[in-house]
Parts: sequence; C-alpha cells; structure tokens
Amino acid sequence: MHMTLDEYAVRFPDRAAPVPAEYEGQWIAWNADRTTIVASGADMSEVRSQALGRGCTRPILPRIPPAPFVGNR
Repeated sequence: MHMTLDEYAVRFPDRAAPVPAEYEGQWIAWNADRTTIVASGADMSEVRSQALGRGCTRPILPRIPPAPFVGNR
C-alpha cells in the first residue's frame, strides 16, 4: 500500500517525514519540529555545526542507515 506524504502526516502526526533515500549512510540534522532537514553529511559534529550555523539551536541528529533502506525513494 502506497501512501502520499500528506496521508502519512495525517496518519502519523508525531513522526518525522520519511527521509529521502539520498541521505542513506549519512548523518542528518532535523529542525526541532522534525519538519525540515537543515544539514547532512558523513561527520556528526560537522552536521551539527552546519545546523547551528543555519540558526537551528536544537537540531535532532540521527544517522540514516545504509541500504537496504525503508523510506521515501
């Protein structure tokens, strides 16, 4: 069953949006509301610095696993 991003947001309001496959194997920085990816890269401290430099004072920093990947392709 395929679900649009809008349907996903309605069904799972407390979850972040699916992460696009282009970020697999990288660290990402979500804004505090988990609505926007503000930075990404291979090194967590660099991603955090980028996020802070872009005004995101409390970034959420998960590492996206490499393939096989479940997300938005």
